[in-house]
Amino acid sequence: MLHRAIALVMLCSIACGSDDPVDGIPTVYGGDRPVSLQIPLFTEGQVYPLVLILHGYGASGFVQEAYFGLDDLVERGTAFVLAPDGLVDSMSRQFWNADDTCCDFDNQNPDDVAYLGGLVDEVMADWPIDPKRVRIIGHSNGGFMAYRLACDRADLFTSIVSLAGNAASVTCQPSEPVHVLHIHGTADATVPFTGAAPSVDEWATRNSCSATGTPAGTFDLDAAILGAETSAATRDGCAAGGTVEQWTMTDSGHIPNLTREFDTAISQWWADHPRPD
Repeated sequence: MLHRAIALVMLCSIACGSDDPVDGIPTVYGGDRPVSLQIPLFTEGQVYPLVLILHGYGASGFVQEAYFGLDDLVERGTAFVLAPDGLVDSMSRQFWNADDTCCDFDNQNPDDVAYLGGLVDEVMADWPIDPKRVRIIGHSNGGFMAYRLACDRADLFTSIVSLAGNAASVTCQPSEPVHVLHIHGTADATVPFTGAAPSVDEWATRNSCSATGTPAGTFDLDAAILGAETSAATRDGCAAGGTVEQWTMTDSGHIPNLTREFDTAISQWWADHPRPD
């Protein structure tokens, strides 16, 4: 866990910095729900990925970014990053309104699709973002929200990664295919693993994939479990730009003790799955 503690310190040096505009360009977006854009050192004339990090129920963008081990994306100069916070409910927990099941338990009914999509729209209008590499990664409630955005803003988001979150229970006809990576522990007692296959099947249908899958390797993503506990499988025959992949974390729970390989594996998956020309 030492690298997580170091990550929190490094992340604070980024997230707690100045909110002043850079050369007249805003660095804070979201109106009355502000979030600071994390800006890498970038080269004029090049375009870069944008990563939207969505926290789980009761967490925050700050904590979620450190937990994923993706806090050095900006330091490495590989992506712009947004890690916003959801609204606070009566239990003093931050949440995203993904659907009826998760996680607007007070029925506040915020339009988080409009809020999060609007954040990204504004950032893309101001900064050199590659429209083929606009990515979401979410945990639990954030995973549900990632799926919801893939439904409603497929024009904007090119890929989603959901850890321990299921597909949103909404009628959905995405405007175009979106790459989907579903990661789930078989011992998850909060968002049961039984929801993984239906989520993957649902998006395989939307992306015109076949019912068959191909093994795609193994990973050691949970430090609490000896060896490579995670097995990957990719659905066959999917539409261009609409890969559907499932990573099954055998015996892992709702909040796995993520290894450094998680960062490496996710970064490689992203690199392999841009939106096609």
